[in-house]
Formats: sequence, C-alpha cells, structure tokens
Amino acid sequence: MALSKSTEAGNKEFVVHVRGEYDYRFICELRDDMFEQIKACYFHLMNENLPVYGVPGKLKAHCTSKNDAKAGADKIPPESFRLRAEDLYEPLTDTPSNASTNNSTTPDEDDELPTGDHRPSFVNPKVD
Repeated sequence: MALSKSTEAGNKEFVVHVRGEYDYRFICELRDDMFEQIKACYFHLMNENLPVYGVPGKLKAHCTSKNDAKAGADKIPPESFRLRAEDLYEPLTDTPSNASTNNSTTPDEDDELPTGDHRPSFVNPKVD
C-alpha cells in the first residue's frame, strides 16, 4: 500500500495504491489532514511508514486501472518521487531500550504507540 499526491499548487487529488488490485483516486480539500491520520493508522498496524509519493504531473499516469490490475501490472510512481519527509515515525525494534530495563511493565504499557518526534493524532481539530 502507498499514497500518491499531486504536488501542483491547489490540486488536492491523491491516489491510494493497493498492491495486486486497482488503485483509488480521490480529491479532498482536507487531504493533508487525512494523510496524517492514514499514516498514523498504517504505522500502528504495520510498524513501518506508509510510502508517500509526490507527483508533479497527472496522477492518472501512476494509477493502476482495473485492466492494469487484471494484467498484473501495478503502476506506482518511481522511487525518485518518494517524499521521505513524510516518514514521521521510527519503527519499533525487539531490542529493549535502556530506559525500560526492568521487567515490571504491564501488558498495557507494552502496547503504547511509538511517538518519536511526531505524535499521531486521531482527533479531528475543531473547525470554527
């Protein structure tokens, strides 16, 4: 799975890439807020950053159609379009950190989300 977004000013189009299936194209005025929520959920489930691509031209050229999917062709932007600044989270490792060397943690404490420098927010901001 990956996301692509148009980098053209004022263009709020984006694509949800689904491996082995056709892609979904959307337009959303709150695209950036939605991306933050999707990336946080993906990281929580997968323990890795969701790849995000910035496409300067038409997104359709990098979108897998139903016919492409039937033919087994996945269209995704080239790696040079990957927006590494969108990788906000540090994956967890199995190695315990120096701060948690005691074994007195409860299961709830072990299930905490990683925060790094960016804490995911699952609450919509108030709109005035």
